[in-house]
Amino acid sequence: MTKLLLFGATGNLGKEIAKEALQQGYDLTVVVRNNARAESLSNITTKFIVTDITNPMSLIDICAGYEVVMSALGKSVSPMDRSKPSFNDIDFVANSHILKEALKSNVKKFVYVSAFHAEKYQHVAYFRVHHCFSELLMSSGLNYSIIKPPAIFSGFLDMIDLAKKGNLVNIGMGDKKTNPIYEGDLAKICVGAIEGNNVIQEVGGMTIYTRKQLLELIQKQVNPRKNLINIPLGLFKFSLPIIKVFSKNLYDKLAFFLEVIQKDTIAPQIGTFDFLEYIKLKSQAKPTIF
Repeated sequence: MTKLLLFGATGNLGKEIAKEALQQGYDLTVVVRNNARAESLSNITTKFIVTDITNPMSLIDICAGYEVVMSALGKSVSPMDRSKPSFNDIDFVANSHILKEALKSNVKKFVYVSAFHAEKYQHVAYFRVHHCFSELLMSSGLNYSIIKPPAIFSGFLDMIDLAKKGNLVNIGMGDKKTNPIYEGDLAKICVGAIEGNNVIQEVGGMTIYTRKQLLELIQKQVNPRKNLINIPLGLFKFSLPIIKVFSKNLYDKLAFFLEVIQKDTIAPQIGTFDFLEYIKLKSQAKPTIF
């Protein structure tokens, strides 16, 4: 049985990867930040390592004895996330230390979840760190698979609460197109990529939407009595330098959103689960109490 070490397992995508890996027969161990995080995965697996991935010393020999390392590790783009580490701290530096340990331990395969067209938008911190780590992985000599989605469904979960309150915002025209993919579909692709050799795979969902259409679907499903709040693109751009003075982390997130709302980001249509069905399920789900 192939031994797989998974980083980023407590995220929405990471949980789906963990389920899929176990279903496909991998001997899975997940890396978590603390015991509370481990407990949140107890219905999936009881094999975990508790460590601080931002501390290189805590990662020494962490990959020893594993044949495959998979990283779904990444700082959240949600403005609601208040964690202090930057995109560079998590997406590049932490992953780089993990890669160093994987090489030292003669791991056979490294699977990394990157970002669609990261190479095109390197002036934006979110995309730059994904691209830089992908380049580092490809030059490492280790067999790799790099998976590049444009967005995942769970990235829209914050918008359900905003829509309920009538605070869901559309910026600019909202006419640029994308095709987010369900994290369960993406998990199948990630686990399947373990068998590939030096592969870069761009993957999107089954349906292409404009940015405004995605928001309208959420608003109509969650609270049809409310309308989207429309903010001019120019006003959003004007606010960013001011925000940067007070919070570099928030600025980096908003700079990411500014970039994607101005570009079409359409990946090959591989996912099968429907976005509206996902929103229906999530908007009806009871909140989890920790």
